[in-house]
Amino acid sequence: MYNLIISTLLFAVGLIITWFTSYSQFISEWAKQNTLLLTCLLAIPGTLCFVYGIRYAFEFFNNGWGPRFYVFSLSFLVYPFLFSYFLNEPFLTLKNILCTVLAFAIILIQMELK
Repeated sequence: MYNLIISTLLFAVGLIITWFTSYSQFISEWAKQNTLLLTCLLAIPGTLCFVYGIRYAFEFFNNGWGPRFYVFSLSFLVYPFLFSYFLNEPFLTLKNILCTVLAFAIILIQMELK
């Protein structure tokens, strides 16, 4: 369980960094004008979060697909807060709720059917 907790934290930070790398251009004029610089500054820390997150998640799931589906599904927990807070986009739409339910189903399947 320790490996899952560490991987979850690393993936969450990596997802946040990736979100800001991609979407800060819509919330900051500086980011829009300095896209290359921002990308270069955030690429290494974001990538390291995913590389080490995969390492811990692989030890937990004992396969390569588990971490892949896990980080994808985890994004449905992280991104709604960022979209809502920074871009004022609602999360509670039928489409988003159904996709989130499916994402959680993927996590449960990966965790239970080792």
